Amino acid sequence: MSTHLSYIVSSPTFKLAGIVLFIFFSSSRLISQSSSCDYSISGVVYDQQTKEPLSFVSIRIEGTERGTLSDEKGFFELKEVCDREVDLLFSSLGYKLQTHHHDFHHPSMKVYLAPLDFTLEGVVVEAEQNAGNLKTLTSQKLDGEALGKVATGNLGEVASQIAGVSMLRTGQNVAKPIIHGLHSNRVLVINNGLRHEFQNWGIDHAPEIDPSMINQLEVIKGAATVRYGPDALGGVILTKSPKVDLNAAFGGEVQLTGKSNGQSGEGTLELHKGFKWFSLLAGGSYLKQGDLQAPDYFLTNTGKEEYSYYGAIRIHPIPELDIEGFYSFFDQNLGILQASIFGNLEDLERAVGSPVPLFEREFSYDIDQPRQNPSHELVKAKATYTGEKHVLSAQYGYQVNERKEFGARRGDAPNIDLILTSESLDLDWFHPNLGPLSGKIGFQAMHQDNENQPGTNTVPFIPNFESKRYGGYWIETLTLGNNQLELGARFDHFDAEIVGREPDNTIYQNRIIYNNASGTIGYLHQLNEHTTLRSNLGTAWRPPNVAELYRFGQHNFFLEYGLWRYTIDERFDFVTTSQGILDESDREVPAEIGYKWINTLSIQQEKFQLELTGYVNYIENFIYSKPGGLTRTTRGFFVFYLIDQADAIFYGVDAQANVTHSAQLESQIKASYVRARQINPDDEFANIPPLRLDYGLTYDPTVQLVERLQVGIDVSYTFEQQDHPRIISPGTFLRPGTETVRFGSDALDFDILAPPESFFLANFHSTIQEKQFILRFQVRNLLNTSYRTYTDRLRYFSDDLGRNFILTLGYKF
Repeated sequence: MSTHLSYIVSSPTFKLAGIVLFIFFSSSRLISQSSSCDYSISGVVYDQQTKEPLSFVSIRIEGTERGTLSDEKGFFELKEVCDREVDLLFSSLGYKLQTHHHDFHHPSMKVYLAPLDFTLEGVVVEAEQNAGNLKTLTSQKLDGEALGKVATGNLGEVASQIAGVSMLRTGQNVAKPIIHGLHSNRVLVINNGLRHEFQNWGIDHAPEIDPSMINQLEVIKGAATVRYGPDALGGVILTKSPKVDLNAAFGGEVQLTGKSNGQSGEGTLELHKGFKWFSLLAGGSYLKQGDLQAPDYFLTNTGKEEYSYYGAIRIHPIPELDIEGFYSFFDQNLGILQASIFGNLEDLERAVGSPVPLFEREFSYDIDQPRQNPSHELVKAKATYTGEKHVLSAQYGYQVNERKEFGARRGDAPNIDLILTSESLDLDWFHPNLGPLSGKIGFQAMHQDNENQPGTNTVPFIPNFESKRYGGYWIETLTLGNNQLELGARFDHFDAEIVGREPDNTIYQNRIIYNNASGTIGYLHQLNEHTTLRSNLGTAWRPPNVAELYRFGQHNFFLEYGLWRYTIDERFDFVTTSQGILDESDREVPAEIGYKWINTLSIQQEKFQLELTGYVNYIENFIYSKPGGLTRTTRGFFVFYLIDQADAIFYGVDAQANVTHSAQLESQIKASYVRARQINPDDEFANIPPLRLDYGLTYDPTVQLVERLQVGIDVSYTFEQQDHPRIISPGTFLRPGTETVRFGSDALDFDILAPPESFFLANFHSTIQEKQFILRFQVRNLLNTSYRTYTDRLRYFSDDLGRNFILTLGYKF
C-alpha cells in the first residue's frame, strides 16, 4: 500500500486533481457568509412501517421557535429560512424522535418516522437537486430488505434480481451481470462514483466488488455512453456504499451468515459516527467456503476465500463545500471446477454433457488448480461546491487490480500474473437553470497501465499496454409541463501503446487509436398522476480491448485466440499466428457502434405498480467469442475459442409488476425475454439468456412473540433456449473420416453442447426482527432440482447448485 500511495502522490493526474480541489476550497472560502432569508424546506413524512403519510407531525428548527406541522397528506413546508444549514427535529406521538442535519441545496425530502416499538430508526431521503442520470433512461434500484436477502451472494447474483438482468457464470464463484443480452465490457460498473476498472476481458472475470458493502444498487438499462463514457452499450450498474450523516450518533452493524452448501461462514462489520463538520465510516468482511454440491455429487475444487475492508470520510467545512474520501480493498481466492481439465481427448469427449463429472473427491476446503486470485484496491477523493444555482464537482480515482490465474501445471507459478493500474479525473458542472432548461457539462480523463509480472514462464496471454482516454459531454433537459426532452452529446479519444512477445520471444509493438462521437435524445411524458412514459434513443461505442486483439493460449479450462492471433487459410483451416502478429494492415478491427432505442411504461398506484420495457439494440462490428474446435497442448486437451466480429441485433421485453393484496400480503411478477442474431451471415449467438418467468409471494403476519415476521416463497421457470447456433459435438472431431466445415466463408458458428432443458426452481425466505436483532433464514433450490444454466460455461461438465440452507444473524447498534 505504501508503494501505491507514493505513486499516487507523485502522479500528474493526482497533482492536477489536487490543484482543482484546492481551487474549489479556496474559492468557496472567499464567498460571503451572509445569508438572506429566502430559503425554503419542504417534504413529506411517512410511517416507516406502513409507508402511509403522517399528519400533524411537528417539524422544528433546533435551537429556534420556528416550526410547522405536516398536513393530512404528510406534506410540510418551512418558508423564509435564513440559515443555509439547519438541524431539523421531527416528532409525533407514538414515534421515535428524528433529527436531520439539512443543507440548503436539498430543498425537498422524504422523512420516514419509526414507531416506538419498531426495530429500525427513522430515515430521511433527500431528493437530488441535480440527478446524475438521464431522466429518460430506464433504471431500477435495489435496496433495503430486497438487497439484504441477496447481499451474501456476488454482484452478478444481486443485480440479477432486477428484471432484464441475468448472470453469465463460470461455475458458482465467478458471475457477472448480463443486461439485455450484453455483458463484460458492454456493461459498465460504477463503484462509489468511479468506473470500476479491472481485467474485464474474459467471460470468467467478474467485478471484484464485495456486495456486503453495497447500500444501494441501480441498473440503468439504456445506452448510457453519453453520461458515463465508452463501454456502456448494454447499460450501467451503479453501486453505492452507506453514507453517514453529520451529527449522527455512533453506531454500526455486525452480521454473521452460514450456508449449508459449501459449509461456508461469513462475517461483516460496519461502524460509523457523524460529528458537526465531518463523519466517518469503516467496515470489513471475511468469507470462507468449501466445495459446493450439486444435488447428486460434490463439485470438486469450488471453494473460495474472500476478505475486504473499507473506510470513508466526509468533511463539510462550510455550507457550500463537501469533501469525500473513500478507500476499499477486496481480495479473492476462487477455485474452478477441477473436472474441467483433461489429459486426453477421450476424457474430454466423455466429460462434455456427462451427467456426472469425471473427477470428484470428498468435501474439502482446499483450493487447488485451476484457480483465480484477483484483488482490487480503490482510492477516491471528491470535492463538491454547491452555489446558489449551480453545482461543481471534481473527483480523482486511483485503482490497482492484481490478477493471478493458476492452470493445470506443475509447481506454484501462475499462468497469468497481471497488475492493472488506473487513474481517473472527472469534472462535472450543473449549470444554472435557464428557465425550463437544465443541464450538465463534464470532462473525464483516464490513464491505465497493464503489466505482466515475471515468473509465469509462459508466453503472456495478453501483452503489456498503456492507454489514455479523454472524453467530454454535454446534456440538456427541457421541461415543459408534463413533458421533458433530453439531448446529449459526447466525444471520446482512446489511445493505447502495446508491447508484447512472440512465442519465440521476439518483441512486437503497436499503437491503436480510436475516436468516436455519441449522442442521445430522450422524451418523458407524465400521462397522469400514476403513469409515466419514457423513450430514449442513444448511440454507444466501444473500442476493442487489447485482449480481444492479442489474447493467446490457455485461460483456465479453455484456449482462446484474439483477432490478430489467427487466420483462416485458403483451405478454410484455422491457423495460429505463432510467427508474426497481425495488425491493422492485415485485419481491420473497427470499434463497436451501438444504436439502442428503449421505451418504458411505468404505472405507480397505491396497490399496483407495473414497469414494462421494450428495446432494440443494433450493434455494428460486434465482437464475440465462439468455439473453434478441440486442440492439444503440453497441459492437456482443451476446447479452443476464437474472437470474431459481426453486425448484430438485440431486442426484447422486460416486465415487472408488484401487487399489494392486503396490508400483510404482496406478490411480484417478473419476465425477461431477449433475442439476438447475427446480421450477415444470418446466424445465432451462443450464451444468450433464455426466456425466464419469476413469481414471488410475501406474507407479513401480525404476531405477538416478535416485533416483525415476514415469510415468502419465490419460484422461477427458465425455458430451454431454442435460438442457438448449430451443435457439433466433441466426438465429431474425433471420428476418422468425418469432415465438418467450421471456417468456410459461409460456415455458421457452432457450440459443442446443446442448451440444457427447461427447469423450475423454488426458494423460501423468512425474516424475524426483534429490537436491534434481525434473523434471516432462506432455502435456495428448495426442491433440490438438478439443472444446468445455459449462460454458465461449466454447464458442459456439471449440474448447478443443489439445495442450500442460509442463516443470517444481524445486530444493529
